[in-house]
Amino acid sequence: MSRENRIPDGLTAAVAFVLWRVFFPGLMSADSIAQYGQALSGRYNDWHPPLMAIVLKIVLASGGAIGILMFGQCLAGAFGIRALAAAVLRCLYGEQLSPRRIAWLSLLVLLVLLVPLTPLAFHLMTFWKDTWAMVFLLWLCAGLVDALVAGLSSRRAVVLVLVGAALGMVRHNAVFVLPLIGWALWVLARRSGRRFALALAAAPLAVYLAGNFLIDRIFGVDEFHTDGAVMALDLVGLCAESRAVCDRLPWTESHILDPSALARYRPGDIGFIFWDEPKHVDPAIRQDYPRLRSEYLRAAGEFPLLLTKVKLRAFVTLLGLHETYYFFHDSIVENPYGLALNPRFAPVRRWLIGVTGAVAAHPILRWISGVHLVWIVANVLWIAGLLIVSLRRPRTRFLAWVLLLPLGYTLSYLFASPAHDFRFMYPSTLVVQCVTLSWLIGGLKQNPTGRAPYFRRLSA
Repeated sequence: MSRENRIPDGLTAAVAFVLWRVFFPGLMSADSIAQYGQALSGRYNDWHPPLMAIVLKIVLASGGAIGILMFGQCLAGAFGIRALAAAVLRCLYGEQLSPRRIAWLSLLVLLVLLVPLTPLAFHLMTFWKDTWAMVFLLWLCAGLVDALVAGLSSRRAVVLVLVGAALGMVRHNAVFVLPLIGWALWVLARRSGRRFALALAAAPLAVYLAGNFLIDRIFGVDEFHTDGAVMALDLVGLCAESRAVCDRLPWTESHILDPSALARYRPGDIGFIFWDEPKHVDPAIRQDYPRLRSEYLRAAGEFPLLLTKVKLRAFVTLLGLHETYYFFHDSIVENPYGLALNPRFAPVRRWLIGVTGAVAAHPILRWISGVHLVWIVANVLWIAGLLIVSLRRPRTRFLAWVLLLPLGYTLSYLFASPAHDFRFMYPSTLVVQCVTLSWLIGGLKQNPTGRAPYFRRLSA
């Protein structure tokens, strides 16, 4: 690679370094501190998938600190955006753009996404499983698209399988994306033989299951039955929807402390059960997991339509239609470990918090990046548009299959929506934003006068 082509990489590293220094050692919520505590103690549970805490434990045991890990996270996220942007540019525009131009345009995509209209700067430096899922999803989509352009080598196949499995291992809901990853790998590998393609399609899920099994056994991970919290919330939601249904759910009904509070039930917010004061529901509802699970399965069989309604209402709260909730995290919460943000860049952080927070609260600006529904619609339109274009340009069909991954990740929250946080769907939103910006910027470079529709040029 020429020296000129290395300049965008150096600038990307410089951007990541600046973000790292501004937010050093990293932003940490209560969930982050819990994972940090597990890394220090060596005692793990599956309330948060333990992979992040184990990696941090290895960093600490090697003489490093969380700041080092956060720099690596920020670099991986920044270069992941550039990798996906470059892959999309190569796929859509091919030889019309030189490698040097693609490198610079992918850097431009990153810089646009770092404008405070989006919360990317904060998410890159927050020790969250959502951020790790975001990084893995970016690299996974980039690798799949590049495999279409450059071919699926054995080495690339192994990397894609491992990244796909890692995605499932950092976010419970991401397991629902693994079959879609398998489908994309099957499409790439089917010409190499049916058996090989089927084995590769099954590999992400198989590696995920094997990896979780080994982690549980080697590190003695305690099982907390995290699904119990969502089951309890759904069952209480059924009671809020129908008193007659509640009478047929004895375990749930026996734990409702204030029946009148059911009128204030908040779909998709486990805080209604576990954090509200005074208590509306006895949190002990999830302590007898077998009984809770039994009642949930019976309710799913007897009241499937009502349960679907409860889950849909919870899912809608994540779309951002009425508010952009918890757009980003901006601090290190109080903790017993002495972790605190570097005061040197506090003025810069306050400015970024003020500007980005104002975007989240603005009735119009928040629709640019703070409303997931906009980007879900864009995701669907991308898939439909690419399938139409593929009638004349078949290679674009695979990009449509790749875009099933962020859509699948988003729709996985139909099964479990535990809170209204923006961060849950942000990995998918960022992927769609990256693809869309790459298409627009690449198209403008090819067509600066704007005289021809981009999709017409793609299908030519």
